Amino acid sequence: MMRNLALIGIIVMFTSCNNSVVYEEYKSFENQKWIADSIVSFNYSINDTTSKNKIKIKLRHTVDYEFQNLFLFVKTEMMDTVELILANKEGMWLGNGIGDVRELEFEYHNAKLFSKKGNYSFQIEQAMRYGASEKIQILNNILAVGISIEKQDE
Repeated sequence: MMRNLALIGIIVMFTSCNNSVVYEEYKSFENQKWIADSIVSFNYSINDTTSKNKIKIKLRHTVDYEFQNLFLFVKTEMMDTVELILANKEGMWLGNGIGDVRELEFEYHNAKLFSKKGNYSFQIEQAMRYGASEKIQILNNILAVGISIEKQDE
């Protein structure tokens, strides 16, 4: 009986530890291909204007992705260009994963304080270029992109 109570207590403790997540969502790509003109949109609602938040961009890719980085155009209240480093110079993937899938988290914004309650939008577009090409039209071996908004511990 005590063993069962201890097990239930541990389960409750671990499931209640993640109450800092305000919003999290992934958008998957059909056939693991991110088309150049495909803008990924995330729409979320903010109710707390007093807590600071950490915003992360999350990426899932396969080990067959042919570049060591990924450039993104990110649009929130303003437009930004972000470079995600996916592998080191030796070709070792920096993300976590098992088998041929890797997941990388990039801290896009630390201590973000939303000024008003309401609906917000976060848009991501791949911005990869190669050589004389204006844009890489199809970026292969990208499974999904996502964002996570978490309340910061103070």
